[in-house]
Amino acid sequence: QAKKTLDKQQQQQQQQHRLVVKPVAMAMMISIGIGLHNFGEGLAIGASVVLGQIALSTFLIVGFMLHNTTEGFAIVAPLAKTRVRRMVGKMIIMGLIAGVPTIIGTWIGGFVYSPIAAIIFLSIGAGAIFQVVFLIYQGMARAQDDGGKIMSDASIIAGFAAGMLIMYVTGLMVPS
Repeated sequence: QAKKTLDKQQQQQQQQHRLVVKPVAMAMMISIGIGLHNFGEGLAIGASVVLGQIALSTFLIVGFMLHNTTEGFAIVAPLAKTRVRRMVGKMIIMGLIAGVPTIIGTWIGGFVYSPIAAIIFLSIGAGAIFQVVFLIYQGMARAQDDGGKIMSDASIIAGFAAGMLIMYVTGLMVPS
């Protein structure tokens, strides 16, 4: 009977090893997804520069910089409890996979001068921003577990309105 119990435990462990994605692979998938997301952000930055909207491009650069600093945590999280050797090299590669598409997107967005391309690139960037805002909203709603009434909080609405007002005022301050 002890042998049957041991065999069952071994089978369960083997199933768990088959079902779980390895932490390095998970971190690599996250960095690829972030890289694709950052490519759209780069397109928006390049398009705003080529349109001469310096205030918008500065706002996008600072906003994306602040936003991208937290993306490193998403890449590192699956690796937090592992003891994988040669981690520094893998982390550098994953950081490049996540970050270099922003630079490439900025080049493409900046060198392609077309009103239609600028609209498409800025729309892709707006979609990337919306994706992040929506995911943050979902996370906050799950954390509070209030049945989706999170946007009824006055502080959230006031913060959103203040952000829109700051964006509008900074747009007025810079001549176009």
